[in-house]
Amino acid sequence: MLIHKRKRTQTDHVEPDLPITPMLDMSFQLLAFFIMTFKPAPTEGQIMLALPKQDGGGLTVIADPLKTDKPPHFTVRVVATDGGTIEKMTLIEEDSASAAPKDLTGDAKVYQKELIGVAERLKQEQKVGKLTLEIHPKLLQDYVVQLVDIGLRAGFADISPVLLESKDDKENKENKKNKN
Repeated sequence: MLIHKRKRTQTDHVEPDLPITPMLDMSFQLLAFFIMTFKPAPTEGQIMLALPKQDGGGLTVIADPLKTDKPPHFTVRVVATDGGTIEKMTLIEEDSASAAPKDLTGDAKVYQKELIGVAERLKQEQKVGKLTLEIHPKLLQDYVVQLVDIGLRAGFADISPVLLESKDDKENKENKKNKN
C-alpha cells in the first residue's frame, strides 16, 4: 500500500480589501434619518366612548317602557337652490308624535331663533339634545359651516351633518336592489 504524502504548499493569506468605513457611515446616517423621521401612528382600534357609570348594587330595576332616556333628537332638513343657496329649512323633532315639522323658511336668523328656543327648553328640562342637519348636496360649504356654527352657539354639542338623498338617488338605489 502506497501512501502518497502531499506536501502542502503554503499560500499567503490574502484578506479582501473591503473598506467598511463608508458602510458604517451610511448605516449611521440611515439610523439617524429613521430616528428623526419616526412618527408613531395613533393607537389603532381606540374608540372614544363614554361608558355608563357603574351602579352601586346588584338590584335589578325594571325599566319603564313609557319613559325613555334617549336624548331628544332634532333634524333640520335643508333644501338648496341650483345656485347652492338655502331655499327652505324644516325643523323636525324625532320621536315626538305631537310635534309637526316646522317651516323655517330659508332665513338663517329664523333658524337661529328657533334653535335657541329649543335649546332653552332642553336646558329647563335638563336634557341635552342631538341635532342632525340633512343637507342638500348642492348646498355651498359656506352655508353648511354657518348652520353648524349657529347650532353650536345655540347650545347643541352633538351636531352631525348628513347628505340629503335626492329622489334620483333613491330611485337608482331601488333599481339596483330590484335587479339583484
